[in-house]
Amino acid sequence: MVSEKQIIALVERFEHKLELLTGMYAEAKKQIEQLERENNALQDSLREEQKLVIELRKKTPIQEKNTPNSKDSGIIVKDNPSDKNTNAELKQQLDEYIRELERCIAHLSSLS
Repeated sequence: MVSEKQIIALVERFEHKLELLTGMYAEAKKQIEQLERENNALQDSLREEQKLVIELRKKTPIQEKNTPNSKDSGIIVKDNPSDKNTNAELKQQLDEYIRELERCIAHLSSLS
């Protein structure tokens, strides 16, 4: 038979476990609330980013129509340096393109 002391000890252990579970529940509830706030903030941010993408996509076709096409654009893209190049190297390459264009213009001018 179970004594009164054993019953009291079992009840006390049960109460202790109940307090632990209650604390864990409260902590989990706080975490859920924090995660829901974080989720809402991220969803708001995502919506803003999606709006920005839509706006940029609307603007892109207009800019492409205004950009003149060139037979040499494939050469420029093909010769486009990698991201490892510095701005100075890009400027030097651009200067070379400008000098080549000036030579072509001078040659065409001399023909007429």
